[in-house]
Amino acid sequence: MIRVLAAASAVALIALLRLTSRSEVVLWVGLAGLALAAVALAAGWRWAATAAAVLFLVGYTLALGLERRPLEPGVALGFGLALLLLLAAVDLTARARGATVRGPVLGRTVARWIALGAGSLVAATLAMELAAAAAGTLPAIASPLLAAAGGLGSVLVVAALFRRVG
Repeated sequence: MIRVLAAASAVALIALLRLTSRSEVVLWVGLAGLALAAVALAAGWRWAATAAAVLFLVGYTLALGLERRPLEPGVALGFGLALLLLLAAVDLTARARGATVRGPVLGRTVARWIALGAGSLVAATLAMELAAAAAGTLPAIASPLLAAAGGLGSVLVVAALFRRVG
């Protein structure tokens, strides 16, 4: 069942790439990512899933660069969640190799993924609404300062997570 979710995520990634751009280069990069995702699912190799994720990200970046259109938050959120599900499912498959994963374990894992997706959607929607409301009231000079503060906050969160783990 976990492999089916990972396969669905890989197919969703290629579909989102195709939705973003009709370029053949993007399609070929996406197909290479899909092939690596299939290898990762069949063998349970994390490195192949990571390489597939990198190819999908390169394809998405190419698609945005070639089309020269603004980023669509819904597509970007779906793309990120599909990447996360692909990597998490392959990781779970690799960890549970030889074990039977059914019932409560599978249910809790899928529920956790659904909660993560719903939480991400709510957070992204709130952030977009707050940004739209703040865009009209803040002067243009404040934009780089707010972006820098947001970047610093993200780096501090990651540093705190690494410190906690270490």
